[in-house]
Amino acid sequence: MKMELRPGQKLSVLVVDDEEDIRETLRMFLEMMELFTFIVEAVDGSDGFKKAQIQQFDLIITDLTMPKMKGIELISNYQAYENSLKREKKTPFIILSANVGAAEVKLAIEMGVRNVVTKPCTADAFVSKVQEVLKKNSREKLKITKSEES
Repeated sequence: MKMELRPGQKLSVLVVDDEEDIRETLRMFLEMMELFTFIVEAVDGSDGFKKAQIQQFDLIITDLTMPKMKGIELISNYQAYENSLKREKKTPFIILSANVGAAEVKLAIEMGVRNVVTKPCTADAFVSKVQEVLKKNSREKLKITKSEES
């Protein structure tokens, strides 16, 4: 599957992780996709929440275990924020975490988050999950073709 932005469209993503090397790796994976107009990074859930209130994102990728505000709290706070704005279209989340305990996953699922990637992950696994979420949530901004180059 090949994805590209439709003319005049923009896609933005927020990457929330307290580990700088993880953020750098995810940025590299996202840049390789050549889809995102804006890739914004946040060092923890609190920083991510502030940035998500300033700019609306098409996708938020978050770690679960972080200082100041954990990923679950970020998701909960942001969903409450979106509800207060009465946004019809909710921002999708991808959880990317090495510490994916059953309790956190159960809580995330109850909050409507169905996308979980465990760390470490390959570029292919990560990109595939991002594409799946974008295909479902940002289809109007994308041109999707079957990639059968010969």
